Amino acid sequence: MVFIGIRDIRFAKGRFVLICAVIAMMTFLVVALSALTNGLQNQSISAVSRLPGQTLVLRDTAGAEGPSLSQSELDESTVRRIVDENDGDATELGVTTTRVAHGVISSTVAVFGAGVAVMPEPDVGGYPQSGGILLTREQADDLGVGIGDPVTVGPSHLRVDGIGAAGDYAHTPVAYTTMDTWRALSHGQYASAVVLAAGSTDAPETTSVPMSKAVDTVPGYRSEHGSLLAIQAMLLAISALVIGTFFAVWTVQRLRDLAVVRALGANRWYLLRDGFGQAALVLLAGETVGALLGIGLSAAVSAAVPVALTAGGIALPLLAMTLLGSAGALLAVRRVTVVDPVVAMSR
Repeated sequence: MVFIGIRDIRFAKGRFVLICAVIAMMTFLVVALSALTNGLQNQSISAVSRLPGQTLVLRDTAGAEGPSLSQSELDESTVRRIVDENDGDATELGVTTTRVAHGVISSTVAVFGAGVAVMPEPDVGGYPQSGGILLTREQADDLGVGIGDPVTVGPSHLRVDGIGAAGDYAHTPVAYTTMDTWRALSHGQYASAVVLAAGSTDAPETTSVPMSKAVDTVPGYRSEHGSLLAIQAMLLAISALVIGTFFAVWTVQRLRDLAVVRALGANRWYLLRDGFGQAALVLLAGETVGALLGIGLSAAVSAAVPVALTAGGIALPLLAMTLLGSAGALLAVRRVTVVDPVVAMSR
């Protein structure tokens, strides 16, 4: 099927290696950036994306950026009305950022005040009681604490009641506590939001966000994630342009050889199939090397850099790059179907 293309690759090993190296470099950048995008996404929204229920109710804001968990405040009467409208099937949620310390070690933490229905199931210990807190495994290890140990959270002295997968909020590890404890350490009486298991609310000055879009209420998430996706899109577009240019130059250099084949009776479909098959082989070789390098680097730096390797996060960018690269290659090799053998051989 690609007899001529394979022989040309064997003959022009330098060009083959050069194009494969460029494709591998582009693929490496795409895969590494995709892993970084997924890692930063998890570090920003994982605590919110795991919230149960169907709706998140926040205070309605007039800002163009929409409702924000960090700025939302619902007073007691509003919360009571929302709870009554949903027959008690609603849970308050408080969000504040402060410091957690044990001895001389301290770090930033996003404290979520909530009921048991919203909290993650503890891996060790139990759900936090009054004066208690649930930490992530990473937080507990960094602080060197275990179940029952005291920690200082903001101005409050709490004990570690549980350790579980609470996630992250705006690039900050999350810890859970009760609403009463949260109010004491945040010096506030207002909840940040209400989580509805089902139903809705007509409470004034509130906005209801479907849980599928609740991640948009995390401050800075949309702009950060959108910027990274835009960089990925531009990188894919540049890849298609570069790959198409390389194949265009290679095709021009092969015109005399292809003209001879055309003069010997080969039809246009044969030349196009052979040229595109050659391009597919080069793309496959380059993308395989680049993807392996990107996966290897992401795995190597995962302990220090927020990266997340997923099948979809790798396959989708590779598929997009393959389609765009194939389109660029197809436009480049298309000219072999219109080559005039007499004119080409006379050059």
